[in-house]
Amino acid sequence: MGRCETATVSIGIKILLSDLILQINETNFDLIKEILFGGFIEDENDYFNEVYKNVIDCDDISYGNYKDVKEYLINECKQKGTYIKSKYSNKVEESLYHGCLFDQELLLPIKEILNTHRWGYERCGTNCNSTEEFDLSVNIDKYKEIDKIKIVFILSQHAG
Repeated sequence: MGRCETATVSIGIKILLSDLILQINETNFDLIKEILFGGFIEDENDYFNEVYKNVIDCDDISYGNYKDVKEYLINECKQKGTYIKSKYSNKVEESLYHGCLFDQELLLPIKEILNTHRWGYERCGTNCNSTEEFDLSVNIDKYKEIDKIKIVFILSQHAG
């Protein structure tokens, strides 16, 4: 079976992960959990998202109280960064060389504009898609309680 690569353009929000985590309180806890689970790190070609997924895929976040989850996230995100993967062996090491998760920006797509898929084995070349119908407005009322968010265009690519 081949693999699928998907590229998606969305409008969404961007926030420093530390700014989001430090805002966790009893009132906004469910919303922030939703942002954490739906978002991903802006990491270009690093492995921050692999580490991030391991940090948030934790029952303590899903079922814990806001104080414990906040403390857990602060500690984990300050101690974890990215992976260094050897091209010549299967060796994988955690590294803070490019900074820790706490200092990375989290992206959350809110409104998808366009996406394209590519199927196959080791395909090279150009793959693209277009649309003539799009609306660049986005409703962010849901996130008005969260400080320091920015509205951004997001280009995400997923291979699997």
